[in-house]
Amino acid sequence: MILWSLLLGLALCILIGMPISFGLAAISLFIFVSADYALSPIVSEAVNGLDSFPLLAIPLFILVGEVMSEGGIAKRLVRLASAMVGFISGGLGQVAVLTSMFFGGISGSAVADASAVGSMMIDPMKRHGYSAPMATAIIVAASVVGIIIPPSIPMILFGVVTGTSISALFLAGIVPGILITLGLAVTTYLQSKKNGKAQPFDASELLAALKSAFLALLLPVIIVGGILSGVFTPTESAAIALLYALVVSMFVYRSLPLKRFFQLCIATGKLTGVVMLLLAFANVLAWLLTANMIPQQLVASLSALSDNMFVILGILSLFLLIVGFFMDLTPAMVILAPLMTPIVVKLGIDPVYFGVLMSFILGIGLITPPVGTVLYVGCGVGKVSMEHLVKSLLPFYSTLLLLLALFLAFPGLVLWFR
Repeated sequence: MILWSLLLGLALCILIGMPISFGLAAISLFIFVSADYALSPIVSEAVNGLDSFPLLAIPLFILVGEVMSEGGIAKRLVRLASAMVGFISGGLGQVAVLTSMFFGGISGSAVADASAVGSMMIDPMKRHGYSAPMATAIIVAASVVGIIIPPSIPMILFGVVTGTSISALFLAGIVPGILITLGLAVTTYLQSKKNGKAQPFDASELLAALKSAFLALLLPVIIVGGILSGVFTPTESAAIALLYALVVSMFVYRSLPLKRFFQLCIATGKLTGVVMLLLAFANVLAWLLTANMIPQQLVASLSALSDNMFVILGILSLFLLIVGFFMDLTPAMVILAPLMTPIVVKLGIDPVYFGVLMSFILGIGLITPPVGTVLYVGCGVGKVSMEHLVKSLLPFYSTLLLLLALFLAFPGLVLWFR
C-alpha cells in the first residue's frame, strides 16, 4: 500500500509538473492520514532530515562554483586546458572535456559545470568549425564528470541519506572520474576529426597558462588533498575551498566585486532551499517506509529473483537508467538510495561502490530526455533544439553506457583507493 502510494504519487507529480518536494509532502500527508498515524512525526522527521553537518557542504560547493565562474578562476582553467590539449585533433573539444574535469573537481555539480564551461567554450568552438549541436553535445556529455570527480554533491546526498562515509565516496570517485574523462576525450576526438580544428602546440603558452592558473589549480588540490590526508572533512573542505576562492577572486585576480558576491549568495540560497525542502520531506517518507519495513520487503523480493550480485546490480542499474529518464538526480537519489542500499549491502556489495555507481547512472539521466536538467541547460547556452542536441549526443551515450558496463564488470576500478 505505502510503496504503491509512493510510486503512483511520484508518477502523478511528474505528469502534472508538480515540484517533487511538494509531491513528497502531499504523498506523506496522504499516507499519514489514510493509515491513521499521528501527524507529529511529519514535522520532527522533516527537521531531523536537515539536522546534518555534511549537508552544509552542498551550499558551500554550489557557491564555490559560482565564485569560480564569476571570479576569473574558470577562465584560467580553460586557458590551461587549451594549452595542454588544444593541439589534438578537434582541440577545442578536448579543451572542453578537460575543463569540465577541472571545474568538476571544484564545484561538484553537473549543472554548474555545463553552464559555466558552456558559456565560455561553445561560441569559440562554433568559430573553429564545430556545429552548434556538436559543440553543445560535448559540453553536456562532459558535465557528467563533474559529479564523479570529487567533490560531488550527489555523493554528499548519498552519504547523508544512507550513512555512508562521504570521504570514502569522494576517494572512490577519482579513478572512475579520470576514466570517464578519457572515454569522453576519445569520443570527442573521433567526432571532432571532421568538425573541429586543432591549434599548434606552444610550449611558452603552456608555461604562461600554468603560471596564470597556478592558484586556481591549488583549489582541487586543497579539497582532495585535505580529505585524503585527513586534515579536514568534506564539509570543512567546502568551507576552506570557498574562503580560498573568495580570496583569490577578490584580492588576487580582483575580478569579483563584493556586490556581485552578495548576488551569488542569494542565488545559491534559492537553489539550496529547493534541495533542502526536498531532503526534509524525503526523510519523512523514508521514516514511513522504514517503519513499515519496505526496504526489508524489497530485499526479500529481489533476493528471491537471484542471489548473484551481478544480476541484482544489473537489475538495479537498468531501473536507475529508466528512472533517470523521468526524474531529476536529486529527488531520485534521496528517495531511492535508502531503499536500494540495504539490498546491495545484503549481497555483500560495498555501499561506497554502489554510491559512486548510482551517482554515475543518475548523472547519465541528467543528459537524457525528457527530464534531463543538463540537457535543458545545454539547449539554452548553446541555442540549439533538443532534437538536434540529442542526435549529436548519441555517440556519447554509447561511451557512457560502455563505461557503466566496465564499472559493473570490474568493481575494483571504483574501489581503487578503498
